[in-house]
Amino acid sequence: MSAVTSERTVQSSELSRNSGEVFRAAEQGPITVTRRDGEPLILMRSEEFRRDHEGLEVASIIVAAALSPDSVPLHQRLAQSFGWINFLPEKERTACAAELVMVARACAAVAHYERLLVTAAGWRSTAEAFAEGYTPDHELTWLDEPEPLPDPRTA
Repeated sequence: MSAVTSERTVQSSELSRNSGEVFRAAEQGPITVTRRDGEPLILMRSEEFRRDHEGLEVASIIVAAALSPDSVPLHQRLAQSFGWINFLPEKERTACAAELVMVARACAAVAHYERLLVTAAGWRSTAEAFAEGYTPDHELTWLDEPEPLPDPRTA
């Protein structure tokens, strides 16, 4: 989750007087709004909040699987929540599990989970490619060197 403390703190009265300015600042990062009659509030973009929540959810699944005392391999425990792992070849399943744990731990250390979401999405995309029949020895003709085009300025 994003750091709850922000670079900017405003009083609730400033939010009332200069709401446009406070909202523009919240577009750049979370704002702490202090109040005389209650706990401070955090004002942030909903997408940022949603991504932080999603990242924490993915991290909690990974941590639960990693800490499970089960003798089942980690990638099989992760596949209970991330079924797409089963489309990866065995070697990639192990690498995926190890990378997800490593990235989750690093993200937890800095309280920012965007990198974990990107890593999980990358592995999922790889699994989807395998599910569609891609194999490492499959020839990808669409990645061949393109033929050079004539320079339109000289044509």
